[in-house]
Amino acid sequence: MAKALARTLGTDAAARQQLKAEALKKVDGDYDVLYQPFVAAHTDFGQHVAAAVAGNSSDTLTMPELLDRIPTLNLSVPVNIAKWDAATYAPLVVFIPAGYNERTATRVKAYNQDGNEHWLDAQKAPDFPVVVVGPSERVTSLAAAAKQPTAGPVSTTLPIGGNTTNLLLQQETDGGGGGGYTPLGTTGTAATPCRTDKQTEFLRSIWLADVSQYESWFLGDPELRLQLISPIGSGGTISSTVVDNHYTMGRGTIEDTYHCDARLFYWDKAFLGQVLAYVWLEEDFGDIADAEFTFGYPSKDGSPSASVKVTYKVANHDDEIAKGLIFFAECPSQGYYSANGGRTEIRWVTENRP
Repeated sequence: MAKALARTLGTDAAARQQLKAEALKKVDGDYDVLYQPFVAAHTDFGQHVAAAVAGNSSDTLTMPELLDRIPTLNLSVPVNIAKWDAATYAPLVVFIPAGYNERTATRVKAYNQDGNEHWLDAQKAPDFPVVVVGPSERVTSLAAAAKQPTAGPVSTTLPIGGNTTNLLLQQETDGGGGGGYTPLGTTGTAATPCRTDKQTEFLRSIWLADVSQYESWFLGDPELRLQLISPIGSGGTISSTVVDNHYTMGRGTIEDTYHCDARLFYWDKAFLGQVLAYVWLEEDFGDIADAEFTFGYPSKDGSPSASVKVTYKVANHDDEIAKGLIFFAECPSQGYYSANGGRTEIRWVTENRP
């Protein structure tokens, strides 16, 4: 598919211009173009790519078979779209390899219009436009949603080009913006009281030291997911999810500080208890399944006094950023929660309000 797309874009200026125009619409909040609804509106584009796929003797799948397996096939222009002179410039096309790992990968393969391989730095974005083909990270299909729990809130069917599709766009739980603020202080372990019972917990901001550790440049902007889980749960059940929120933002925004001021939950100690578990993920794609972890925490004299076991949702290509416990009676003295360190550090600020 990547080779076929590179050939199409290399030999058809109209196809390049159509793709750029559609990507600039930012249908899902990023420079993404869902393949099926796009080619339904641009049949010449679809026919050109399908012919190029059929002409590759090494392919074992036809285009319809490929789309049946990957209904959310996506084209994106993650970097330098404003610099793309689509009338004259034929971009390289990157595909996302199976098992790709942002932490360990150093390069990614791309193809030019002649089918020749080019290797690009996986950590540093190029200074020219590139097209990427792979499964969408922000959209699921109705069929997939019916088979398994969805990864958070989704919209009604996604309208594209005036037509209703069988695709669902995942919605951000709360809005926000970036710029100008970085949490002060250094990472520490001391904690101070900060909450009043029966008030609402808010997420004020999120910061990542280096977004590329969790979302490579060719995958576009990050999609963060926060799950808060009560080890007690409602009605005495074990491991009840209290919050399952999603946040999307620009790469530069999260490295500056993403201000979301998002409502999280109402903390009633009699109902939720004294401690909640948190899980931060950078969402990619894949089948969703249950994962679990157990945390022990010490008493005042340092001996183990309690442990919690929680279950949360994760897709098999998601990147786990951090997980741990938040205690009602304690807040970090530096004013923000922090996990990891160096380039993988995440910080977030909460506030307890009436």
